[in-house]
Amino acid sequence: MIGFWLKKAITALILPVPFACLIMLLGLLLLRRWRRAGQALLLAGPVYLLLLTLSPVSLWLAGPLESRYAPWQPQEPVSYVLVLGSSHHSDPTRHPLQQLSATALARLMEGIRVWRANPHATLVVSGYSGKDAVAHADLQRLAALSLGVPDEQIIVIREAKDTVEEARMTAAIIKQAPAVLVTSATHMHRSMLSYQAAGLAPVAAPTDFIATPTHPWYLTSKNLWTSQRAIHEYIGLFWLSLKKQ
Repeated sequence: MIGFWLKKAITALILPVPFACLIMLLGLLLLRRWRRAGQALLLAGPVYLLLLTLSPVSLWLAGPLESRYAPWQPQEPVSYVLVLGSSHHSDPTRHPLQQLSATALARLMEGIRVWRANPHATLVVSGYSGKDAVAHADLQRLAALSLGVPDEQIIVIREAKDTVEEARMTAAIIKQAPAVLVTSATHMHRSMLSYQAAGLAPVAAPTDFIATPTHPWYLTSKNLWTSQRAIHEYIGLFWLSLKKQ
């Protein structure tokens, strides 16, 4: 448990905005003794963020992650549709679909699309509660029920805190049954590696594509968000490679 939160803390500090702030803070600390180095770091933080807001940079980061797997097309029947968790904010005054984050909603809708092509399959939803009172998997289940998936065809994995745990807990349930894995396109490569390491061989169904080009000179928060999500995945792949060593 300590290792999990330590990994989360280190990852959070390396993401663009906190990392840029750390660079500038270090620059301030160095100003008195090493003025030029301090000034360089004070400038490096904003320049780093500026670059990440450019469309060519965000595409360069996210594009290779999203191009590894083609969008899912109906093919051989499958027994399970595995929808990976994301985030939500529980609010009983809202419909379950409205409580899911945009990423979670995109994943669930793709999972429903795959399930409708395989109506006898079982939908597997996962994700723990975090700081929320409701487990993410439970909210996904409610949203799936509202979209017509029978309750007896839904399996809830509410204890999984990350992709590796989702893979391990899913493998214990579905064994070697044919399955489709649904997650964000940037997250798909890391997810497939995790599920393969758990002994599964699912078919990829990427969704929530974010590597979409805009004018090269546009500086937008959307591009920064795309860059951040891609960097988060590269960090995740690095952590995964350490586990294999």
